[in-house]
Amino acid sequence: MATNRHAQIRYTVLDKCFSNFNRNYTYDDLLEEINHVLQEIGSEGIQLRQLQYDIAHMKSDVGYSIELNEDLKEGKKRVFRYSDKNFSLSNNPLNVEDAEQLESTLAILTRYKNREEFNWLEELIPRMEQAFDLVSNGDDSIISYQGNQDLKGLEHLGVLFNLIIKRKATEIEYETFSNKIDIATVHPYHLKQYNNRWFLLCFNPTYNSISNYPLDRIRQMRETVKTFEKSSINWLDYFEDIIGVTKPKDGKLAKIKLKFSENRVKYVQTKPLHGTQKIDKDDKTRCTIAIEVIPNHELYQQLLAFGPDLEVIEPLYVREKMIVLIKETCNKYNHAG
Repeated sequence: MATNRHAQIRYTVLDKCFSNFNRNYTYDDLLEEINHVLQEIGSEGIQLRQLQYDIAHMKSDVGYSIELNEDLKEGKKRVFRYSDKNFSLSNNPLNVEDAEQLESTLAILTRYKNREEFNWLEELIPRMEQAFDLVSNGDDSIISYQGNQDLKGLEHLGVLFNLIIKRKATEIEYETFSNKIDIATVHPYHLKQYNNRWFLLCFNPTYNSISNYPLDRIRQMRETVKTFEKSSINWLDYFEDIIGVTKPKDGKLAKIKLKFSENRVKYVQTKPLHGTQKIDKDDKTRCTIAIEVIPNHELYQQLLAFGPDLEVIEPLYVREKMIVLIKETCNKYNHAG
C-alpha cells in the first residue's frame, strides 16, 4: 500500500512525466523528478519500491486506471509514458478516494466561510462542487461563472507563488504593449487578481519602485541567485487606497464626488466602487456618492464605463482629466467614416 504522505504530490509529478511525449522517463528519471519536488517542500525523498507502489496504484481501479505504453524502452531500461497522448489526470473525473478527500476538505472549509477574511469561500465552494461533479445528478447547471478559457499566463501562477514563498529574485521576459520583448530582474512579492486578470507585483531595481506585470504578458521566467530584496509592505493594506493594482508613486489620496443618474445610482449602491463609498448628504437627491482613493488608470477606466450616467463633481483635477479623456474619445468618432 502506498504511503499517504505527499502521495498526491507524487501522483501529480508522475502525471506530468507520463504526459511528456518529448522526453523519455526511466525509473531513475522519475525518482529524480519526484525527489526534487519533495526536497523543495522540505520532505525526504522516496525509494524505488515506493515509486513502484505509486505507479501500481495509479494503474489500479481504486487509483486512476491509467494506461501506460508497455513497449517503450531506452536500451534495456523501461520508459514510462501514457498510451494516449491526450490523457492527463487533470482531464479526467476524480476517483472515489479523491472525491472523498475533496468532500472532506470542503466540509472543513465550510466551517470558516462566515468569517470575514474567508468570504471568498462563499464562491469557491460551490465552484469546486460543480467543477468536480460533487453535486447531485441534474444539478450541475445551477450556477455559471465569469471566466476566460483562453486567458494566457495562468500557467505562471503556481511557479510565481513558489518563487514568492522561497523569496527568489527572478528574471522575467515579458512582452510590452508595443510588442517588444524586454528582460527584467525583479523581486516578486504578491499576486493579485483584478478584472479577471492576474498581476505580479514586485520590486524592480531599475525603477527603484514597485512594478506590476500582467501574467498574460510574461513569456518566460528564470530563478536567479541574486540577493532577494525583502518587502516591508503590508499587502493586506496596500490596495485599500486604490481601485485595481496600480499605485502611483507620488499619488495622493483624494475625496472624489460622483453624481449618477437616478437609475444608475441604485446599481452603484448595490455594487460599491470602493470600500470607502458613502452617499453625499449634501445632495438631497441622494444621487451623489463619495469615495476616497488615489486616482489611477483603473479608476478612470471605471468612471468612463458609466458614460452619460456619471458626472465627476470634484476634485477639479479629476474632473478635468475626465473631460480630456471624453474629448479624445469624441474626436475619434468625429473623424470616423
